[in-house]
Amino acid sequence: MAQRRFVLDQPGGNLALDLFVLSQHLGTMLEAAFTGTGVAPSQYAVYSQLGDEPAMTPRRLGQTLGLAPATVSNYLNAIERRGHLSRTRSTADRRSHTVALTPSGVAKWHECRERMRVAVRQLNARVGSAAERDALREALGRLDGAILAVTERAVADRASPSVRPAYRHAGSEMA
Repeated sequence: MAQRRFVLDQPGGNLALDLFVLSQHLGTMLEAAFTGTGVAPSQYAVYSQLGDEPAMTPRRLGQTLGLAPATVSNYLNAIERRGHLSRTRSTADRRSHTVALTPSGVAKWHECRERMRVAVRQLNARVGSAAERDALREALGRLDGAILAVTERAVADRASPSVRPAYRHAGSEMA
């Protein structure tokens, strides 16, 4: 197979679209890895986080994984329906609770983790040397920082009433 230079090797391609396509490819790779487990790739991140840190609040889980509260809630509900999650109310603040994997949830995490490790080993073998992988991860870290900065700026701009996009309409002086 010929080495591709860009994700979308076409004139006018852009980094955002390339990342979107890579995300789709990664999702497909992980769906194949988790086939038969009943766990979606997006939910595996929750299993993995709770497997590594046995109890945390949904808010902290969302912050750690970069997920919106509604998304965290949906994932936790699905995992709880499988019997893989327990919730414990805080004695200090009855509005707060922690979530943790049940024994069957830990078993499912171990099953999926091994499948993830196999997929990552196969991916690493195709990417190249450890130095090449480190360079890619460093570039991804810079990209993540840039995306977060652009997002933060866009949110701030939308929140500020003085910042309005300028539109050009026929017969209008707005630029």
